[in-house]
Amino acid sequence: MKPYTFARPRPNGRPPLSRGPGLVILVLGLTALCASRVDLAGSEWHTAARTQPPDPTPVLEAPEPETVLTAPAEPKIIELTGIIGRGEVFSEALKRQGIEHEAVFELVSSLRKGIHRAEFNPNIVQRGDRFSLGVDTAGVIQSFEFVKRGALATRFVANRLEGRLEARKEEADLDRQVVVVSAGIEGTIWNAIRGAGENPDLLSSRLIEIFEYDIDFMVDCRPADAFSVAIEKFYKDGEFVRYGDVLAAEYRAARESYHAYLFETPAGDRGYHDAEGRSLRGFFLKSPLNYRRISSGYSNRRFHPVLKKYLAHHGIDYAADYGTPVWATADGVIVSSGRKGPLGLYVEVQHKNGYKTGYGHLSRISRTARKGVRVRQKQIVGYVGATGRATGPHLHYNFYSKVGGKYRLSNPSRVVNRPTGKTIPPALLDQFFAHRNHLDALLDQESGSIVTALLDPFPTPGLDYPTE
Repeated sequence: MKPYTFARPRPNGRPPLSRGPGLVILVLGLTALCASRVDLAGSEWHTAARTQPPDPTPVLEAPEPETVLTAPAEPKIIELTGIIGRGEVFSEALKRQGIEHEAVFELVSSLRKGIHRAEFNPNIVQRGDRFSLGVDTAGVIQSFEFVKRGALATRFVANRLEGRLEARKEEADLDRQVVVVSAGIEGTIWNAIRGAGENPDLLSSRLIEIFEYDIDFMVDCRPADAFSVAIEKFYKDGEFVRYGDVLAAEYRAARESYHAYLFETPAGDRGYHDAEGRSLRGFFLKSPLNYRRISSGYSNRRFHPVLKKYLAHHGIDYAADYGTPVWATADGVIVSSGRKGPLGLYVEVQHKNGYKTGYGHLSRISRTARKGVRVRQKQIVGYVGATGRATGPHLHYNFYSKVGGKYRLSNPSRVVNRPTGKTIPPALLDQFFAHRNHLDALLDQESGSIVTALLDPFPTPGLDYPTE
């Protein structure tokens, strides 16, 4: 626990009063006056004091206010989730989330101390393993959870107790159900999920992650939209424990519908694909952070809140809490990292195909985001702040396109997002289409339907699929 801090009054700079005999007489006189008025109510005393003419006699200075004892504020915890990528080691996956070297070392040390190496070795992780972190605004890990792919009943966790991370293994004999969740949009995707009786904090993050290349759920949702998901849910003695994989998802907008089907090839390539077998992974993410609202959009004429005049605003301002993680929207190389005039602390990333992105007004820059360093998509490069010319915490996001050999600011919402993930090999398309059709049948079930039995005779993705 951090020590309490004491709020001390500022010295007023006045010279000390003389301590001669006159002061003693004055104190005695005031004491007698207070004693003669002790029978009056407090309100009457203050009223009388206000109505009397000012006393020309010098008065004593007011005593210094009592020392105030203030408890330290609870640190804000930022929740981060990640999946081990192809060929990625544990430390790289953590650093991609913005975790710095010292925190990674502390976590790995606690895991090695608290969990037998034969059960969990941080040096041996596989693509598709999932982890989550609770990190405070100082970058200190407060909690950690790791679940191996295909072994959801076992969790490896670490929690900070009395200043130290304590790691342990947790096992549970869990019952699996596959449930269909469907709802119409009611303001936000969060409200819609809550209205369907599910946990909006957990399930909304899954949907946002699946469709993060095509849909910005903060601005693209409309009241007429709807969604359906088929998701695994795990129970212990009838009590819900956690969600598993989203097996399929559909988002129906007014002009277009988006589909996602989880599929794994025999070679171990696992990911979400559209109805034609194309990977959902795009070149750019739709947004560089989890934000509350867009405070200023891309515009040729915006009233500047600081300069008090109309200027072009060729970027997007995302209002978010101070310290919210900011990530690179695509793979690239950092070409600038540091202060940049009115943009304050700023990071700029150069991408392939003539694109650059910039991230301004950061409160701090990740230690891994140095000039010349290669970053991966969704790797944290900094944290929301209000450095530079800013009236409050937000991220200023710039997007550059190369035109005629020069980089020019562009509207990121109008960029065509090309798919970059792996398409299903032609030899496996028949299996994928059979898998897709089966999952579509599940999504047609009523919301709340338990469809586990419908999946039981159906093979696991990546194995032999019926084609009829």
